[in-house]
Amino acid sequence: MSRVLPAFATVALLALGGSASANDAADFMARFSGAWLGTGQLLIGSDNGLKFHCSLNGDPSATQLTFNMSGRCWMGILSAGVSAQLRYNAETNRFYGEFMDGSEGDGLDIVGSRSGDGFSLKLVRGEAQGRLEADAVNGDQLKVMMFYRDRIHNRELPVVAMGFARKDTVQTLPNYMPDIVTGSIAKPVE
Repeated sequence: MSRVLPAFATVALLALGGSASANDAADFMARFSGAWLGTGQLLIGSDNGLKFHCSLNGDPSATQLTFNMSGRCWMGILSAGVSAQLRYNAETNRFYGEFMDGSEGDGLDIVGSRSGDGFSLKLVRGEAQGRLEADAVNGDQLKVMMFYRDRIHNRELPVVAMGFARKDTVQTLPNYMPDIVTGSIAKPVE
């Protein structure tokens, strides 16, 4: 299984945007600690509709202003381990991190800022760029959408939708499907 798909799930819970102070950043990170369960679906290309699920564990450090996430994601009988790290920089008021050793390894580089209870992250691997948007449904649930940046046609394409809930509160996951799904990476009709 591609390491990029589990990246979406891990990055979703690691997306801890900047805040006004180091204490605020530590408090925000603490909200994502513990065990999380999620499910998602590919929204584009020949694998459109393919579903996956993940089990992740968040481990923030308030004293070091870092956040580690590790776990496993499954797609059918295939599974892959996932891991990511973020660190808060008080000077830039942002989080910086790597998924699966970052773009120098097998993963992605992450740069993020907080916006209220949600967040938006820039995801980079070489020339490929994307964005992850997450909205808090409540204190125990998140809805996440991953976009690919099509620079040739100057557009963003939704590629993955996900929903997460704290493991100890899971009764249902939030409805994570967007209102509009393209299902195609073809050139847009003009």
